Amino acid sequence: MNEWIERRAMINLYTFFVSKLLTSLGFGVFSFGISLYILQLTGSALSFATNIMFNVLPRALVAPLAGYVADRFPRKIIVVVSMAGITASIGALIIYTELCGISVAAIYTITAIFSMIGAFNGIAFSSSIPNMVGKHNVQKGMAFNQVSYSIGAIGGPTIGGMMYGFVSMEVFLWAMFIAYFIALCLEASMNFTLFADRLVAKKESMMASMRSGFVYLKSKPLVQSLLMTQVCINFFSAAISVGLVFVLVQRLSVESTQVGIIQGAGAIGMLVASLYLSMRGDLVRPLRFVKRAATVMCIAMICIAVPLVAGFSTSIAFIYYMLLMFVFSAMSIWANTPIGVVIQREVDDAHRGRVFGIIETLAVGIGPIGSLIYGALFDYIDASLIFIISGSLLLVMIYILLRASRLKHLSPR
Repeated sequence: MNEWIERRAMINLYTFFVSKLLTSLGFGVFSFGISLYILQLTGSALSFATNIMFNVLPRALVAPLAGYVADRFPRKIIVVVSMAGITASIGALIIYTELCGISVAAIYTITAIFSMIGAFNGIAFSSSIPNMVGKHNVQKGMAFNQVSYSIGAIGGPTIGGMMYGFVSMEVFLWAMFIAYFIALCLEASMNFTLFADRLVAKKESMMASMRSGFVYLKSKPLVQSLLMTQVCINFFSAAISVGLVFVLVQRLSVESTQVGIIQGAGAIGMLVASLYLSMRGDLVRPLRFVKRAATVMCIAMICIAVPLVAGFSTSIAFIYYMLLMFVFSAMSIWANTPIGVVIQREVDDAHRGRVFGIIETLAVGIGPIGSLIYGALFDYIDASLIFIISGSLLLVMIYILLRASRLKHLSPR
């Protein structure tokens, strides 16, 4: 019986990986094509930013509700229905495009729909990982999820770039529709309760249930520390997502193709780090591992200022930043993935959806806030100073939140 369960867990694990890989690639191709289309159609960076807002804001707003739904109803049904809703939305956009032609308003609308439905799908899926693959395979499952995301980040723009200019937007939509439809079939075949305890849902109002999720989170100081660590990492990482391209183009006059290669090095770093975690056994001391990886991240952020201060040539700066982004992105995976694994294991199944809904709101919501703040800062403050201060502040926060005395008190690991 145990052998059958383990075999089924492996089937779940690899089905999960293929499903996430297809959706990551499909969305990557679609997102790249849509981004270029909006810029070409409007010539406005504001229109492009507005589409990003429609992709982020609805997800952050509905995440607490999605967490409640994930704890209240069968998660497989939520995952399958939400994926079917996304697939149907793509089909509706294809039909609309054939009849009326594609428009920016239609793109904004479908992006918002994807974002909202995606919150239900993502939170239900994330909170189901221990039940699908077992707590002993959570690290592998989280790493596989990051591998699929990294491949999508590399392959999506690559495939999209080859397609754009040669095919119509309808082809981009069909590619996404096919990828999501296959993912829907795969997700429908998965066993979401293989390792689940039989729980009876507590009958309470939606607001009372969501409130109890916050109360439960307050009773878990280790999870609070890890959540705040993720929030800090996501906030200060906005300095790189906003400022790196600005520095490369405006301060160092790096060519656009080289900028793309530098960003690609970051995606490769994520992939390599994710593959490493997926192939190795469970981390013996995951929180110590997180602390060391986050420390290297902070050092890498500070080191972004070096070429600006030292006056590197363009060619040397290109190589330097390519290596630096590889290291920074790899360390971000090594910091965030073990945090996710520990949270999965620390939170009980009855509250996992609501806790992940809170995490989703904070983690997703802090990114745009950080981008807005850093976008304003880079217009008025020297870039090298911003990177040095941001890296130093993040380092201080990491050592406060993950200090040895606190972790020893909260967890034996």
